[in-house]
Amino acid sequence: MKVLGIVPSSTDLKWALLEGTSSAPCILPLPSKSQRLPVDACEGHALLSLQRLLTTFFVEQGVEHICILQAGTSQFRGPSTSRVKAEGIIQLVGAELNLPTNLVSSQALRAKERRFENITGGSPESVFYQGSDFTPQAWRDAVLVGWWGLES
Repeated sequence: MKVLGIVPSSTDLKWALLEGTSSAPCILPLPSKSQRLPVDACEGHALLSLQRLLTTFFVEQGVEHICILQAGTSQFRGPSTSRVKAEGIIQLVGAELNLPTNLVSSQALRAKERRFENITGGSPESVFYQGSDFTPQAWRDAVLVGWWGLES
């Protein structure tokens, strides 16, 4: 099963495509690890552009399951409206394509991440990157969100 882990921010989406099982995960190559959110004078047009882009991307990459890191509160009293809207568009595209789509809370992700080494036999860096650090941190989270969606 191909699971796409997505971490939206107010300006872009970080993503990672994984397959395998939670005990033997594998990152699949993608043309890029992120996508800037479309900018348009009209926010409606920008959201429509994002919907079209994601629909094409999900189909081209053969995505079978989508996991999104859910927006939480921030130092500014809540998630950015752009991030929440991007989450909504991702969910709509998933529904349109009949793809299971899950919102993953940061608490649930961190709880499962603490069990990563017991499940896979190594740290995320050693399992996915031969010990190298992930850059940026949001991409590491996207990989873990995708791993969260893999079956045991």
